[in-house]
Amino acid sequence: MTAKWTTTRRMTTEGTASGRTTARAFPTVLAQALRERVLSLMDTSRPEGPAFLAAAAGTEVAKATGFVPLEKLCKPLIVPAALTIALREGARGGAGAGNGGLGPVDTALLSVTGAAYTTGDVILMLGGGHASRSRSRLVSGAAAFGVGHLALGGLMLRSGLRFKPVQSAVHGVVAGAAGAILLSEDRANAPLAAYGGLLAALSALATSVDRRSGSGASVLAVAGPVFLLSDALILLRRRTEGGSALARALDVGVIDTYATAALLLLTGTAAAARTAGRSA
Repeated sequence: MTAKWTTTRRMTTEGTASGRTTARAFPTVLAQALRERVLSLMDTSRPEGPAFLAAAAGTEVAKATGFVPLEKLCKPLIVPAALTIALREGARGGAGAGNGGLGPVDTALLSVTGAAYTTGDVILMLGGGHASRSRSRLVSGAAAFGVGHLALGGLMLRSGLRFKPVQSAVHGVVAGAAGAILLSEDRANAPLAAYGGLLAALSALATSVDRRSGSGASVLAVAGPVFLLSDALILLRRRTEGGSALARALDVGVIDTYATAALLLLTGTAAAARTAGRSA
């Protein structure tokens, strides 16, 4: 009896230690994946990485200086460059991804996401950008992004990601608070509140990623919250006096966070899809 109890206790202790090791390991995996992603952007043998950096940097300069023609040239290229990175890595199996690649459905869902995000970018850009006071244009842009979120969320689910309780609860609180604020300002903000709920759901799913989806997919743990931050900055920017230093700083912040989130969402989801394809 004593021996059995001792064995059970040892197994429990070992299981707990293993769990702690895994918990410590995921941040390490995430940090390494983010580092590799940054380095890949500077690989001049693959033009889509430098193209992404140039598009993002050009848009930042345009926002900081108010030079609209440069923004119109650069901003619509951010997501297509990120999508190209995700698709090319998928076609080759990605770094350290073995022989697996993206299937036709995976490619289609990623492409729909890229097209929808780019459409949203253009809608918002042509309507005054982050400073636009037009609710209808903001709703139209949100609708385009919403299509992209649905396609990307569908691919995440297809790749094996599932909502985890803690992440879902935290994002539910965030979505509820944001929705309450928007509706308290004006009931006509209901579509924006609904969009906020959809984005929060996507972020909850993204942050539910774990080691089973592969190291490349770990960047999703950062991508979702950064996209939430980007949209929060847009709402804050709309309440800021145009032309001020704060307004321009917020504009640059929106671009920084948005470009980062788009890149990590597309490449991270592609990595999860590759892992799921290899294990199928």
